[in-house]
Amino acid sequence: MESERQTVLIVEDQPFNRAILRNILGGEYEVDEASNGVEAFDVLARDGKVAAILLDIVMPIMDGYTFLQKLKDSPYASLPVIAVTGEKDEESEQKALNLGAWDFVSKPYQTNVLLLRLKNVIIRSQFYLLTEMQRAYEFDSLTGLYNRTKFFAETQRLLRAHTEVRFCMVHFDIDHFHLLNTFWGEEEGNRFLRFIADEIRAIGDASEPCSYARINADTFCICLPYDAAAIKKHVETVVAHLTDYNRNYLIEPSFGVYIITDPAERIEAMFEHATLAAKECKGKYMTFMCYYKPEMDEKLAQEQVIINQMQQALDQEQFVVYLQPKFNLRTEKPYGAEALIRWQHPTKGLLSPGMFIPIFERNGFIGQIDYYMWEKTCQLLRRWIDQGRQPAPISVNVSRVNMYNPNLISMLVGLVKKYDIDPALLNLELTESAYMDNPEIMGKTVTALHEAGFIVMMDDFGSGYSSLNTLKDIPINVLKIDMKFLSGQTDEARKECIMAAVVHMAGWLDIPVIMEGVETAQQVAFLRSIGCGYVQGYYYARPMPVDDYERLVDGLRQLPAESRSDNHQALVQTIWAGDPQVELLFNSILQPAAIIGFENDSYQTIRVNARYNELFGYGEVVSDVTAQLDRHIAAEDVQQLKTTFRDAAARHGMGHCQYHLVDEDGRHSTIDMRLRYWGANETTKVFFALFEQIKDERQAA
Repeated sequence: MESERQTVLIVEDQPFNRAILRNILGGEYEVDEASNGVEAFDVLARDGKVAAILLDIVMPIMDGYTFLQKLKDSPYASLPVIAVTGEKDEESEQKALNLGAWDFVSKPYQTNVLLLRLKNVIIRSQFYLLTEMQRAYEFDSLTGLYNRTKFFAETQRLLRAHTEVRFCMVHFDIDHFHLLNTFWGEEEGNRFLRFIADEIRAIGDASEPCSYARINADTFCICLPYDAAAIKKHVETVVAHLTDYNRNYLIEPSFGVYIITDPAERIEAMFEHATLAAKECKGKYMTFMCYYKPEMDEKLAQEQVIINQMQQALDQEQFVVYLQPKFNLRTEKPYGAEALIRWQHPTKGLLSPGMFIPIFERNGFIGQIDYYMWEKTCQLLRRWIDQGRQPAPISVNVSRVNMYNPNLISMLVGLVKKYDIDPALLNLELTESAYMDNPEIMGKTVTALHEAGFIVMMDDFGSGYSSLNTLKDIPINVLKIDMKFLSGQTDEARKECIMAAVVHMAGWLDIPVIMEGVETAQQVAFLRSIGCGYVQGYYYARPMPVDDYERLVDGLRQLPAESRSDNHQALVQTIWAGDPQVELLFNSILQPAAIIGFENDSYQTIRVNARYNELFGYGEVVSDVTAQLDRHIAAEDVQQLKTTFRDAAARHGMGHCQYHLVDEDGRHSTIDMRLRYWGANETTKVFFALFEQIKDERQAA
C-alpha cells in the first residue's frame, strides 16, 4: 500500500513560475497554489494537510514578508516555510529568515537543491512537532513545570537514583483560589499561577536533588530532601511573598508535608498523603503547614462515608434545627436564638455539626445546607406567628460559598416573601474571615442585604483577621465575639482590657455586641461591667430542640437590650471625627481642654487640645493621649475629684472643683477644673472639661 503523499503550498503571483514549481514538485508531492498571502491563508484554512510552503517574497495584495509576520500569530505557525528570492538577493534572504522562514531558494530554481531543501524542512518540522507533542505531554503549558504524569515518573527516578537521601513530598495549594480567579479574571489568575511556579522553582534551585510540578489548577507539588528547618523557612518565605503579591486580597496557602519512609511506595500514594496533610491547614488561621499522620487516612475514609450519605440525608430531611438562645444581659431573659444544625442519623444517632460541616464546606455542599436551614427557620417563624406568638429574631449562618453567590439576595428575599415574614426576623451571620477575604465585594453584598431589610451580624470577630480600626468601615449591625478569641493570651487582666476595648469601640459605633461561649458567672459579671448587651453560651442555655426553646420562651416578653447611650450621635461626631475643622475648633480653645471618659470611678482622657498637653507636660502631640487624669494628683484630692464627676453625671449637669498637682520635683500647683456632662456610651460617662492653673502659696519659689 502506497503511503499518502504530502502536500506543498506554492504561494507565487506569476502563473509561469507556479507552473515550473508544480512540474518540479508533482512527482513527489500534492500541490496547492495561491497567488498572494491572502489566498494562501484561505488555502490553509481549507486544506489541513499542507506539510510545507514555498513562498515568493514579492507579490501584490499581501507580500511574503507580511505573510510571514501574520503566520507567526496564526494556528499554522509551526508549518515550515521556504522563501523564494531573486538571484543573489542576500538582503531579502536575511529579512525572510528573521521573520521566521526556515530556509530559502533562489531563482532560477535548481531542481535537486529545491527538492532536498524541501525534504529537509519537512523532516525538521516533523521532528519539531514530535518534540512539541512530547513537551506538551510532559510539561504544563502555562508554567513550564512538569505536569502530573512527568512529575510522578521523574520523582520515581529521583528516589531510585538517590537511595542515600531521605526525601519528603510537599503538596502546595491556595485556599479559595477559584474565588480569587473570579475576582481577578483569567489573565491575572494565570499571572498569579506563573508567580507561584517561580516560587516553586526557587525552592527547587535551593533543594537539589529534587523534582517539582504543577499538578492542576492551583495545586503544585515538590519532592525534595527532608530538612524540617529548611522546609519551614521555605514556607515562611512563600507566605511572605504571597502577602506582598496583592495586599487587597487575603491569599492563604496550604502546605502538606509527607516524609517518605519507603521509596518503593507508589508515588501516587505519596502525593495523596501530602494532599491529606495540606487539607488539615484549611480554615485554620495562621496555620500554613501540616505534616501527614497515619490517622488522616482513617479520617478520609470516614469523610467519604459522610459524602456518600449527605444528599440522601438532605432529601430525607435528616438535618434538624436546634436553637441556642441569646440572652439580654440587662434582664437575663432570652431574646431570640441562633439556628444550629444537627444530623439525626438513622443508625448513628444525633451528630454534631463538627463531624460534617467542615466536610460540606470543603466540597461545596454547604451551599445547599445553608438554604435548607434558612427555609426551615423561615417555616418556624411563620408557624410561631400563625400561633399568635411574637417571635424574637432568629439568626442563621451564611457560609463563605453563599456570600459569593450572585443569587444570594434573591434567594433570601424569595424565602421571606414565600413565608410572608419580616426580613428583620431572619438575622444573617457571616464570619469575619469570609468578610475580610474581600471587604469591597462583601461590603456591597452586606449593603444590598441591609437594603432588603435584613440584619447582618459578623460572627467570630477577632478570630485573626480584623482590628479595632476596621470596625468603623464594616457595614454590619451586630458584632459576635467568642470568649475564646483571646485564648492564647495568658495575662488575664490584659485579656479583659482588650475585650473591654472591643465592646467599648463597638458601643461608640452603635453596634450591639453578643458574646458567645459564656460559661461562668464570673464571665457574666465581667461582661455586664463592660457594657456588653447580650450573651450566648452554656451558662444560660445549650443548643436545644425547637420544642424545648418554645417552652423556654412561652409567656415571656422577649425584649432587646436597652441602650444606655445618651447623646450618642453628637459624642461620636465630636470625639472620633477626623474633620480638620473639628480639630481646628478644638485646638482654638484658649484654655487647656479635654474630653474625659468616667467609668467605675476611673477616668481617662479621650481627646485633648494642645494647651492641655502643655499644661500637664505630655508634650505637643495631641493624638494617642491615654494618660490617666489623676497622674500626680495629691492623695487628699483624689476622692474630691471623683465625687465631682459622679455628681455631675447624676445631675447630667456641671461640676467644679480645685485640686493639687505634685510634679516630679515635688513642687505643688493648684488646678481649677470645670466640667460639663455631655452624654454616655453604655458604661462610660463622657464630660467636656476646662482647666486653669492657679498660683499656689505652697508652690516653690
